[in-house]
Amino acid sequence: MTDQEARDYVEGAFQALKSRGWFQKTGLVPTGVTDREIADFEAETGRKVPALLKAFLKSYRMDFELWGIIHEIDFDTRAWPMSLSTSVKELRTNWAVFWDAADYGTAPKRYGHFLPIGMWESDFLVWDLSRPEDQVNEEDWGESWVLRAFPHDEEWNEALWEEGGEPCAPDFKALLDWYFHGTLIPEFEEDYQVKVNYERLNSYDFLWHYFEDRWKGK
Repeated sequence: MTDQEARDYVEGAFQALKSRGWFQKTGLVPTGVTDREIADFEAETGRKVPALLKAFLKSYRMDFELWGIIHEIDFDTRAWPMSLSTSVKELRTNWAVFWDAADYGTAPKRYGHFLPIGMWESDFLVWDLSRPEDQVNEEDWGESWVLRAFPHDEEWNEALWEEGGEPCAPDFKALLDWYFHGTLIPEFEEDYQVKVNYERLNSYDFLWHYFEDRWKGK
């Protein structure tokens, strides 16, 4: 994906999310992130920010937790919350907190290919930069998935580092498809016989109890 293609894709994702009901009060507010800020972060950390993430950082602010419909590695659909960094300051903070946490476990320097980009519910959402994006297979039970999670409340032992954390999404494009475009909503609605809309994705009653009979057919 070229830089222009990445910018276009992120723009389309935000416009899709807006059309589905988000940003009604604020509109889309640019982040103001510059190439220099990203380059400085890359120099500080020794990590290259992927093109699609770079385009995302330079797009619009998203100062809220976003619920969406995801695929788990067994292909079941479920509602799940996540948040993403939309500033280099947030990215830098996530980096520091993630590696502070890693210092309490068994985190050899050779595992420094993880880039924390947000939160997966209350866990760290990271981009495994060692996994080739062109080799991602959405149907391999998470084996090749680029986006991973590390628990916030457990020790990260050697086995977890070797596994590369828990798989979250095939790649960043798939994450935007799931959360911004809502591509898995039709499958979820069929699985649970419920309707999903903006109001329900912002209702904790629905989000934690959508599988109950009282929601079926509504």
